[in-house]
Amino acid sequence: MMMDSNPNRKLFYGNAYLYFILAAVLTIFAFFPSYFNRLTSTDNAHHFHGITATLWLVLLIIQPFLYKTGNLKWHRRIGKLSFLLVPLIILSALNMVQIMLIRKDSFPPFVPYQLAFIDFVTLIQFLLFYILAIYKRKEIQLHARYIACTVLGPLIPALTRLLFQFPIINNFDKSLNISYIIIETVLVLLLLDDKRTGMIHLPYLLALVLFILQHLLMNFVSQWEFWIKIMDAFALMKI
Repeated sequence: MMMDSNPNRKLFYGNAYLYFILAAVLTIFAFFPSYFNRLTSTDNAHHFHGITATLWLVLLIIQPFLYKTGNLKWHRRIGKLSFLLVPLIILSALNMVQIMLIRKDSFPPFVPYQLAFIDFVTLIQFLLFYILAIYKRKEIQLHARYIACTVLGPLIPALTRLLFQFPIINNFDKSLNISYIIIETVLVLLLLDDKRTGMIHLPYLLALVLFILQHLLMNFVSQWEFWIKIMDAFALMKI
């Protein structure tokens, strides 16, 4: 999944599974107080979401490692599990958004509507990157990059939780915006790495545009009356 004929790129792409391990560690550490440290007292909806999200991270780690070691047969076989896992991820995430909206009174005013927007857009982007990765599965450079982009959106809530622990970042909005800036910076660095080798590929550029757009809009969405009405209606739906 992550091999390249350019010797200068083998280290990064050949060891991509290590970057996904880092993403998994950051996510586990960020959600440890609210989820992993409360496994016995957590409801089934949170377990459903936690398990499906964790399985996706595991899949992201396994797949490039299998490709690097030449186990293409198992790479393809395990990759097919994503056809089942991705719909479960979407369903579990929508369920969590609905629970949050139902319990909106336990949040600061309008924050649930902002978080719901972030979650919905992140899910759409996740699904878009996944579909494009499958569509481009025979073009390894595009396939690998689209798959890598699927981890970026879910990293935002993890980074937000981690950054909130620093005294200098003393409020939620600051932590959230810095998290977006970190993701956008990572994408810029990836684009610069592509440019260094002579070719900028579409996945990282598309991801950067989408994340910047999401970043800008999420700061104003809680003021949109139509969005509030849509989310209030969604809270009453059965999933």
